[in-house]
This record gives sequence, structure tokens and C-alpha cells, in this order.
Amino acid sequence: SNTSPFRAMLGRTLDRYIAGLFLRYWLYALAAFIAIYLVVNFIETVGKFLQKGTDVGTIASYYLYMIPFVVKWVNPIAVLLGVLFCISILGKGSEITAMKASGVSLYRVFAPLILLGSLIGVGVWVFGETVVPYANERCVAIKKWVFDGLDREAMMKVNSYSTSLAGNLILYTGQMDAYNGRMSRPTLIRFDPEEPGLAVERVDAAVGEYANGEWHFYSCEVRTFGPEGQELTLIAVPEMVVPIVESPGEFAIEARTPEDMTYAELSAHIERMERAGKDPAKELVELNLKVSVPLANLIVVLIGAPLAVRTARSGTALGFGVAVLLGFVLWGFIAVGRAFGQRGAVSPFIAAFLPNILFGLAGLWLIRRVNR
Repeated sequence: SNTSPFRAMLGRTLDRYIAGLFLRYWLYALAAFIAIYLVVNFIETVGKFLQKGTDVGTIASYYLYMIPFVVKWVNPIAVLLGVLFCISILGKGSEITAMKASGVSLYRVFAPLILLGSLIGVGVWVFGETVVPYANERCVAIKKWVFDGLDREAMMKVNSYSTSLAGNLILYTGQMDAYNGRMSRPTLIRFDPEEPGLAVERVDAAVGEYANGEWHFYSCEVRTFGPEGQELTLIAVPEMVVPIVESPGEFAIEARTPEDMTYAELSAHIERMERAGKDPAKELVELNLKVSVPLANLIVVLIGAPLAVRTARSGTALGFGVAVLLGFVLWGFIAVGRAFGQRGAVSPFIAAFLPNILFGLAGLWLIRRVNR
């Protein structure tokens, strides 16, 4: 028992040393990936910005707002590189051999890396829910403002807008102005719940306005139809409240991409799609990816740590090569899973999580095989 305080101190010192090495190389790798992505993007788009006479501040903020998106997606590869460099350095300096001689198992060496991978994964998830949607929206806003001359108000106007709504309704509008809660030339068609293709009522209006939590249509013509599709009645109504439950804000969210929404916003959007009878396969895949991509930060530690021990003696270059190759394989799996999931060929969960499951199982198998 007299060795236990020494072992405990050795454990703490070892954890700090390994954590420090890993964090340093993870941050180097992350910074390098961000720089490469921004430089490539800068070369592609700076000409367009300069053509429009954009000021330096706007260009700089465009690239700044792009960084969170890059961090979320390249971080697992940066974590993988951090793990491989950290263990390569320990292996090259014979420190792993010395640790084993002191009775420290490789599992003990992996422990701080697995803990940090988990913490980074949680951090990336929080970051993806708070910073990424906001930054993405700002990025898109700058692009639309500079290239298309649209301000925030103009961006929330959609021409020739159509959508399915709850209650077997379909809405068509000449223009949807979600910013001011107005529709021009809206048409609302109600279908028979028993026979989805059969229209039973149609309202054509000059204008629709949102007031006191309700949509009001003005200068309306209301038609009803019989079972053969024949027109039964036609009446003119100066003003009527229509059964649209969606607020202008919900129509504005619909115009955003899943990447610009939080998990909760996307979940609510999917529920609205399902109520309206739309197929949300694509959105369900993106919803699952919001969890599986942060989780990949832990998964790459499980596969990277035992692989790094095997390649440690061969030097850092091989470790780097292995990390890049594994990174590409992981993103390849994610891209293929995404495509299959969006087409409905596999379930959204499998589409998003299969890469993590395969890599995780391979990692656990390698950890068991590694010379403890």
C-alpha cells in the first residue's frame, strides 16, 4: 500500500502530460484545417466580393461567420490527428515502454484521451446548437446581401411560395413576406381527408395578413367542389379568418436549411411536415446527424488510440497518413449514409449513425487486441 500515493501521483502527472500533448496537437490540427478551408474558399469567392465593391469589414465577417461550420465538421479529424501525434511522440521517446515497465497499462494511457474525446464531443454538440446556426445564418445573409442585394426583410420574402399545412390544406402564394406577416394573392385549398387528391374547398384572396395570432384573407372568392370535382358554390367574401395555424415565423424557418436550425427547431419543423403529409426523410437524416457528428469526436479516439500504438514506431508521417485516410473513410461513410437516408433506402438513424457504429466496433476490437 506504500506505493499507492506514488502511483496516484504518477497517474495524475501522466494524465496531465498526455492531456497536454493531445490538446496541443488537436488545436494545431484544427487551426490548420480551418486555415486551409478558409484559404480555398477565399480564393474561390474573393473576386466576386471585390467585383461588388464590398468593404474589408464585411468580407472579414463573412469568413469569421464561416469558421463555426468548419469547426463542427472537421473537428473529428483534428481529434484523430491529436491522438495519433500524441501517442506517436510517446512511442518514439520510448515513454510507452517506460510506462508499461512501471506497471501502467495502455488502457490507463488511453483513459485521459477517451475522457477528452467525450468532453470535446459534448462541447461540439453545444457549439452546434448555439453558435453554428446563428453563424450560418449570418454567413448566408452576407452572401445574399452582397451578391443579390437583399436585406434581412427582403430575404424573408419568397416568391411563388407553396407548402402543405396541417388539416389537409395546401397554400400557394404569389409572395410570402414572413418579415411583415403578409401574403400576396394567396390560394388555400382544402382536401378531403378520406380522398387526399380530392379538393373540397378553395379560397382565392387578394391579400393575407397575420394579426392577433390569426391569418386574415381579404377580397376572397370561396368555391366548394362536389365528389366529381364539379364547382358547387362560389361566393365573394370581403374578409375571413382562415384555418392556418402556422405563424409567419414558422414560414420563415421553413425557408432555412436544416444546418441553420437547432435540434429543437428542426424537430418542430419535421412535426409540421408530418402533419401536412410531407415526407421528412431528408430532414430526419439531418436531425440524427446533429447528434452523430459530435459523437464522432469520441469514436475517433477509440479507433485512433490503438492504431497509433501500432504505428508509433514507424514515425509521425505514417501516423499522419493513417489519420487523413481514416478521416476520409469516415466522411465517405457519412456522405454515403446521408445520400441513402435522404432517398429513404435506409432508416435516418442508420444513415447517420452507421459510420460511428462501424468505427466504434473496430476501435473496441483494436483496443482489446492492443498489447496491454
